[in-house]
Amino acid sequence: MLDFMRRQRSTLKWVWVILIFIFSVTLVTLYIPFGDLPNVSITNDVASIGHDSISAKEFQAAYRSYVNRMSGQLNPEMLRAFHFERQIMDALVIRHVITEEAKRLGLNTSSAEVEQKILENSVFRENGGFIGHARYQAILAQNNLTVDDFESSVANEVLTDKLKSFITAGVYVTDKEVEQEYKRRNEKAKLDYFVIDAAKLEDKVTLTDQDQRDYYEKNKAKYTVNEKRKAKYVFLESLKLRSQVMVTDDDLRQYYEQHKNEYTIPERVKAQHILYKTQGKTPEEIEKIKEQARGVLERAKKGEDFGSLAKQFSEDTTAASGGDLGDFGHGQMVPEFERAAFSLGVGAISDLVQTQFGVHIIKVNAKQEARERPFEELKEAIRPVVETRKAEQKASDLAQQVAVELVNNKNLDAVAAKFNAQVKETPLIEQGQPIPELGNAAELDKKMFMMNKAEIGTAVQVDRGYVVPQLIDIVPGHPASFEEAQSKVATDTKTEKAKQLAADKTKEVEDLLKSGKDLKTAAKAAGVEIKTSEMLTRGASIPEFGSIAELDKEMFTLPLGKPGTPITVAGKTLAFAVKERQEINPDEMKKSMDMMRAEMLPEIRERYFNAYIQEVRKKMETNKQIKINESVMTQIAQSIS
Repeated sequence: MLDFMRRQRSTLKWVWVILIFIFSVTLVTLYIPFGDLPNVSITNDVASIGHDSISAKEFQAAYRSYVNRMSGQLNPEMLRAFHFERQIMDALVIRHVITEEAKRLGLNTSSAEVEQKILENSVFRENGGFIGHARYQAILAQNNLTVDDFESSVANEVLTDKLKSFITAGVYVTDKEVEQEYKRRNEKAKLDYFVIDAAKLEDKVTLTDQDQRDYYEKNKAKYTVNEKRKAKYVFLESLKLRSQVMVTDDDLRQYYEQHKNEYTIPERVKAQHILYKTQGKTPEEIEKIKEQARGVLERAKKGEDFGSLAKQFSEDTTAASGGDLGDFGHGQMVPEFERAAFSLGVGAISDLVQTQFGVHIIKVNAKQEARERPFEELKEAIRPVVETRKAEQKASDLAQQVAVELVNNKNLDAVAAKFNAQVKETPLIEQGQPIPELGNAAELDKKMFMMNKAEIGTAVQVDRGYVVPQLIDIVPGHPASFEEAQSKVATDTKTEKAKQLAADKTKEVEDLLKSGKDLKTAAKAAGVEIKTSEMLTRGASIPEFGSIAELDKEMFTLPLGKPGTPITVAGKTLAFAVKERQEINPDEMKKSMDMMRAEMLPEIRERYFNAYIQEVRKKMETNKQIKINESVMTQIAQSIS
């Protein structure tokens, strides 16, 4: 039963990550509304899945939402290079495959089931009941969601849950699987070990000039001197031009109006909370914790002092101060907590709010509504910004004039003097090497390596202003002589000799252990100290070495004190012997079987369901029931990226 599940596990993992990211609606999530699609007709479907389809609007909304969420981590080049549009499409296809399979099996959702799912979300409850349609609609609108779109997504989630329950009802965990998992978690061993690390042997290596020359002769093909270039340039520095620009009140007001949204004071909330921690607890334990929390919640809502209750019951570090969290804005708390806090009125107390930290009861004591700061308050703060912008524009204008003047007068010094500018010179640099004084000058660097000698270029913006360059020297790339490459040769020779030293020590250790010598004798021969690990479970790591998962079998079968087989990974060799072992207590394992089975079952069912859906998808693809319009998908992705 689990064979195809094992085959598909890794394939499905990332798909479900994206699916959860895009379509999770357990709490209100960000939704990016549909906009115009340049060069793409929104009547075109991007894909068809059985009797269903993925519209251009649906794909664009999902892709744009993903790009928006990942804006700080992904640039357009990365989006194109890794073809994220295909990953988003795969996630959407999986979602529609689930819908199609549910329909095929006769499953559907009712409005009552959707309503119940929504009411499970604490954001939409107050005092044990629904917050009302007006507030419900307002919360969705604040998150750029329509009621229809949100409830459609909830219906999809309910349908997925139904299909998952239907498909996995017969999946169970065998006693053998439970025993294996119990042993994985609870069998432990403590190791005596030492590590031979080539990188740490470099300080023991002595290099002679002949060593380096010999290494260079054997490897001279990899040593080259790249082409270098030098340029003179007329420099228009923006900062020095600030004193020459005039900023009027109209300039300041215009800038303020264009950037008013940047000067809005955001909404903030002042709150207290009571926390019951649930990390590491079983489902049964969590339910008991919630029952206790409900009792305290009822007391709080009846008017008992919230601070006193927090001091008595909260497990957070804020308990001593009555659960006081001070004031906070959006993005400072985990999403579930934040949504509940910002949806409450002043003086209101939330229902139980579940987060990764546990179960919370929240009381809002004050709220600061978002407000715009007036022009007069910001006028002087804006002035330096506007002055800098005007100075940059003046530098740009002057640089263009310098470039035009140099068309007829090739004398950089004379033209620079006419415009009261400086003439400077770069050192000989390789492409990509920083240019002193100019900061980020990637465009100048690129231009220098495209120009001919003596050629004068156009104006180029750099961090500190604008430059107009003239290329004055080119030194072609060539094979490096020993003297030119000596610094790199010395480093490479030392690394090579250290690797050989480590290999020699490793061979000596292996020979000693094979001949029956103990770990202490081998460590002394290698010139290293024996260390003792903590108690380690299967699949553990050792800080100086990394993962030792491949030692799992020997860790739990070798006689105590007998050295195991050394392993070498990435220039590091680990030699070890088992010092101590924590055996399994059969009675304790037997007592834990039911609880362990209950913990394992949801994950195993999830894996089974994922694998099942992948098999359904493959079958649909074989039967030509899944078709993707690659050109429309690519156009949409390019229009957003």
